Amino acid sequence: MKEIIDSINLPKQILDKAEKVISTLLGPSAKEIGEMFADRIRYKRLKNQMTIFSKTSDLLKKNKLQARELNLKTLVPLIEQSSLEEDEILQDKWANLITNISSTPETGLEPKLIKTLSNLSTLEAQVLDYIYDKFVTERQNKFEKYKDSKYKYLSYNSIDDVKIEYVTIELKWIKQRFELTEDFAKICIDNLEALGLIHYEEPEIEIENNSRNEVQDDEMGQYVDLDVYATYNPSEDFNLTTYGHYFI
Repeated sequence: MKEIIDSINLPKQILDKAEKVISTLLGPSAKEIGEMFADRIRYKRLKNQMTIFSKTSDLLKKNKLQARELNLKTLVPLIEQSSLEEDEILQDKWANLITNISSTPETGLEPKLIKTLSNLSTLEAQVLDYIYDKFVTERQNKFEKYKDSKYKYLSYNSIDDVKIEYVTIELKWIKQRFELTEDFAKICIDNLEALGLIHYEEPEIEIENNSRNEVQDDEMGQYVDLDVYATYNPSEDFNLTTYGHYFI
């Protein structure tokens, strides 16, 4: 038990208090239970890692890729974070990431990619896959619609001319596809935004004229009539970021 507690990154005073309570509650069996607990954690993490490495091996072989040696700055967090994952969907994501990182030249983005994946829940990973599928479809639709446009600024010569930020994904699609409430859908998308994978569209600001609004002039102590009224309308819809597109 002490081995486990000592491995937790908290102030010693807090750990000492916690150890005392745990030892009291468990009594003489504290040491034995602690050792069993530690062994179980080690076993489960090793099992997770072996599963992910096996999937990675299959991907490398299938795609005829050769893995390279990774530096410690990439290797340590990669092993630490991936070994915690028990969900099969996310284990597949880790195998994909390890395959890509180990078979391509170092870019410097590896630690960020690892951190991003480690912060995704299973649902968020599925939502992200769905967002990408919708992105591909909507991008193709936009290309087909405007490729022969008579307006030069709207004309696309290739699919790559339809820039990532031109393709809008609607929040209602996510809600419908995954049967999420408004709040839960927004929480999911907010986390993807916090990770830099998507960003909300710019809000609309509507300017109305001929409406009378009084604004106090502090220096003159008088009220001034303004004939302009602005309405701020934040958007629930969003786009993939360049990093989000790269990550997927």
